[in-house]
Amino acid sequence: MLDAAQVKPKEPKKALKGHEITTKTIKASRFSYARLELTSDSTPQIDLDELTVRTHITSALTQFLGLTGSAISVDVLKVEGQVCWIRVPREDLSPVIAAVGGWTAGAEAEGKVGLKVSASGNWLSTLVGDLDAEKLWNE
Repeated sequence: MLDAAQVKPKEPKKALKGHEITTKTIKASRFSYARLELTSDSTPQIDLDELTVRTHITSALTQFLGLTGSAISVDVLKVEGQVCWIRVPREDLSPVIAAVGGWTAGAEAEGKVGLKVSASGNWLSTLVGDLDAEKLWNE
């Protein structure tokens, strides 16, 4: 038998104080985003569509990087008038911007067509927010 001196008294449970705080760190996004604008010498300004955007980007990537460039995955997120938003893998953003920014097509007589990179980055929400803030001060 156990003596009273040998029995350990039970320790009371510690009371929880406040709420448990959890954090999550996002290391790096998998994708990067770019906002492209159509530039054209022709008088009647043409609007973009998804197929035209994809054709122009593929042409630019092929001209700049050859077969390797045409293999870069590009998702067309939104097309509105002469502006479009694209998504590319994060590591491919720099080659895409270099290819698209330096690309032009068309003959002198018909008018040249090109794409201008107006915004790019790893987080779409910051790009959209920056452009909305710019509109606020310009109006």
